[in-house]
Amino acid sequence: MTAGGGGASVLLVDDDPGTLETLRDILETRRFRVATAASGEAAVAMARARPYDAVLMDIVMPGLGGVDALRAIKAHEPRTPVIMMTAFTRDDLVADARRAAAVAVLAKPLEMDRLLALLERVTAGGAPPREEPR
Repeated sequence: MTAGGGGASVLLVDDDPGTLETLRDILETRRFRVATAASGEAAVAMARARPYDAVLMDIVMPGLGGVDALRAIKAHEPRTPVIMMTAFTRDDLVADARRAAAVAVLAKPLEMDRLLALLERVTAGGAPPREEPR
């Protein structure tokens, strides 16, 4: 787990260490306070231990997948906005994430300007548009 900055808190979840490091660095330069988790299980435990202003989570991970982790996080803290990301933009994965109350599903590779604008909006309390992968 890592944290930094003085802005909104974001829990970043991905099983790929390179993705975690890159996204953490980008978010921290935008003054987000970032905590990282390498699994769905760790993300759920961290979200239960303290509140986050937003969660950015991969859908496909070994063990507890992103959608199941999303459901567990929402069961504990239903108001936390969760943005899902995936390299696998299959309709069933996107639909599952939507049904589990993801505010957005973004396709990898991520469009950074789009991601940052969305994170800034949801952490400021604004209602995000329903985002689909593209």
